[in-house]
Amino acid sequence: MSYFTRPLSVLAAIGLAACASSSSEPMPAPSAAPAQAAAAAAAPAVGGGEAIISATQVTTGRNQFRSMCTECHTAAEFGDATFQLKWSRRSVGDLYEFILTAMPDDAPGILTPQQAVDLTAFMLEMNGFPTGSATLDPDQAELDAITLARIRSE
Repeated sequence: MSYFTRPLSVLAAIGLAACASSSSEPMPAPSAAPAQAAAAAAAPAVGGGEAIISATQVTTGRNQFRSMCTECHTAAEFGDATFQLKWSRRSVGDLYEFILTAMPDDAPGILTPQQAVDLTAFMLEMNGFPTGSATLDPDQAELDAITLARIRSE
């Protein structure tokens, strides 16, 4: 054994013995989970291809994009590797909040929450999120609980 291994082993054994003999009463039940954890549990877990956007919402977002965003952007830039690298470690809520507060560039903050969430749905669809009957709501806590990790380019 090295010079430090034996003393560390002794300290670990003493610590375990102290923990084991401290009380014979059962441990109390864990307290309620924080509100954020509860919101995350209630939000849709995206990872197995669950549909969290509808085709109707994507179409609405696409139409809004065409009428409001094409002066500065092309749709292709929201499905390319640069976009995926920038956003894949963030949440749908981050993307939604950015669109809501920073776009359009010449008049930030004029979009309604519904417009911003529809544009977000359009961008999700461009990055492989499947469509179904569910729709995204402009609820920041719910959107924050949905990861964008699945958009990573392979």
